[in-house]
Amino acid sequence: MTTANIMLYVEDVEANADFWKHYLNFKEVERYDFGDSISIVLAVSSTCNLQLFNIDFIRKNSPEVASNKPSLLFDISDFDELYARFKENNETVGEIIEMGGARTFNFPDRDGNYFAVREAAAFSKYILDNL
Repeated sequence: MTTANIMLYVEDVEANADFWKHYLNFKEVERYDFGDSISIVLAVSSTCNLQLFNIDFIRKNSPEVASNKPSLLFDISDFDELYARFKENNETVGEIIEMGGARTFNFPDRDGNYFAVREAAAFSKYILDNL
């Protein structure tokens, strides 16, 4: 089996890990201690992880990739519940829009990096209807 590990460079690894665990229910599966920095690995699914690194650690050890920012879209089955949870906690969240037959919205993490979510069931139906 292959696992995709998406690396995300952030200012505060702990705060961002807590954010992902709270809102998208990602599970912490590993933690690395580099002495002056830590990295936390969060399971997105059985084949995909999000690994958070401190941006200063990356600037020091791999400056050529420090400015890389992924553009991630998550398919979410509990779309309405997630949107409500963001709103209830006074988090910044974009308006729900329809795109390609599925509802979607975006949100920033603790460092202001924006991500998007899409309603999983609606997107799957749209793909099947248009095959």
